[in-house]
Amino acid sequence: MGLFGSLTDRLMRGMEPSHQRYRIQIGLVQGWLSVLVNSLLFVLKLVIGLLAHSIAIMADAFHTLSDVVSSAVVIWGFNASGKPADEEHPYGHGRTEYIATLIIAILLVVAGIEFTKSAFLRIRNPEVVSPSWWMIIAVGATIVIKEITARYAEFLSARIASGTLQADAWHHRTDAISSLLVVIAMVAGKYGYYRVDGWAGIGVALFIIWTGFEIAREAVDDLIGKPPTPVEIDTIRRATCAIDGVLGVHDISIHRYGSDRFASLHIEIDAAEPPMRAHDISEAVEMRLTDILGVAPTVHVDPIIPSNPKIQAVKQFLNRHWKSDPRVKGFHDIRIVDHKHNHVILFGLTVAPGLTPGEIAGCCREIEASMKEEFDGYDLDIKVSSKHEYS
Repeated sequence: MGLFGSLTDRLMRGMEPSHQRYRIQIGLVQGWLSVLVNSLLFVLKLVIGLLAHSIAIMADAFHTLSDVVSSAVVIWGFNASGKPADEEHPYGHGRTEYIATLIIAILLVVAGIEFTKSAFLRIRNPEVVSPSWWMIIAVGATIVIKEITARYAEFLSARIASGTLQADAWHHRTDAISSLLVVIAMVAGKYGYYRVDGWAGIGVALFIIWTGFEIAREAVDDLIGKPPTPVEIDTIRRATCAIDGVLGVHDISIHRYGSDRFASLHIEIDAAEPPMRAHDISEAVEMRLTDILGVAPTVHVDPIIPSNPKIQAVKQFLNRHWKSDPRVKGFHDIRIVDHKHNHVILFGLTVAPGLTPGEIAGCCREIEASMKEEFDGYDLDIKVSSKHEYS
């Protein structure tokens, strides 16, 4: 299990890992640990910077101070995400965690820009800085402490799948790297290479800014809504189709609110099933998905007539001629209307993500043209699925 695992299990003793409170407590532990470590290191670096009259060390000290602020944001984010749903937020407050992640990313970018300014000033106006060796060793020790803190944050992030803790880990690591370059500059300064401090600072600043943008991109993606992984979709499809009475599943959607997930999907059942049986099938799907994935699913029932030979012919035609088309993801809800003066083939078409309205319309026209030749006398009614499998 390792040291990190043993320590975490002791801190979380008596708490069920699957419980929402466990996740929140993990975030709070990391947040308060970061605040404590960063506060002590800020004071240490500030004192050394003042004693050595080093702009680089002072900048590094305030970079560490920004970690205190980001850790406070982590604490706020996890506290807010644990609030129950209310009238204004019926799906809870889980996405405040993504907002916290975005704030950390912005702080990283701001710190990187400020660091860049300080580095350019040091290159243009180098100063003689000759710190004592004990100062160099002390700053070097902060690198080890920050790396350990970063690795623990990564460990906790993996345990509860938290982007916020992953962002906090990167914030610790960038501080460790900046301190490493400061140590190099301090050693170089003792031997007369004063401009090394500035050039090292620019390298650190660019790395910090890049990290901030990467973390911000992830946070924005989570806020807007990222697609579920193929594994998630396949798991839902397999679990649903394993329920007796389910003939097919489509329009799978997953919405994330922090650790909470809500899913919606359409299942196809035989139209001959009585209403109570259809209800039981949908209930079984809901219970199954809740058990294996912990999601709160909403199931829509689509009745079809699988034994109809004409429906089988339409299905085989579509699969044979269009299933391999890159614009097409699948067909569903195939129905036939055969009245005296009204003959219609109806089905749903799921298109690939990213297609323009013109490309979708063109695809539908091509499908209609090919089917007119095969199913003469029938009108076509194609319903394009407007929602893709997403989260």
